[in-house]
Amino acid sequence: MHKSRFLKSNKGSSLILVVTLTVVIIGLTVSLRIMAGIIMASANQQLNQDQAYELATSLGNALEERILNGDDTVKTYLPLTDGATLVNETGFDGMPDASVIATVSTDNSRFVVTVTSWVGKDTTYETTYIWTGIYQGSVGEGYTKCAE
Repeated sequence: MHKSRFLKSNKGSSLILVVTLTVVIIGLTVSLRIMAGIIMASANQQLNQDQAYELATSLGNALEERILNGDDTVKTYLPLTDGATLVNETGFDGMPDASVIATVSTDNSRFVVTVTSWVGKDTTYETTYIWTGIYQGSVGEGYTKCAE
């Protein structure tokens, strides 16, 4: 009979309500923290992708301009042997984990300049960008860009 009076008087129900609300609040806090971590990781990967794109296109466009305009420095490097490396740099201001490599390969009378860059410690396909330019010609006559 003593137990039924306790249930009828609702003694201790406020303690159960406080504990329940505390558990719900802690659960929401933990889930928000996990969600923020996931969003930040995704944003960081996107930043790495964008920086890799900028590195590759910047170097590729600079090399292309020199090739097409017959720059004297390009004349000393061209024609190159298949697989020659034009640029191999790592670490840039604000991007210590960034790398960019420019290589040349030959394809019949054409040569292909491939610029590969990546940013971050993860060098998977998602954080790597590849820029390609295909050219033909000779040092004396000049070079033209081919359709890719």
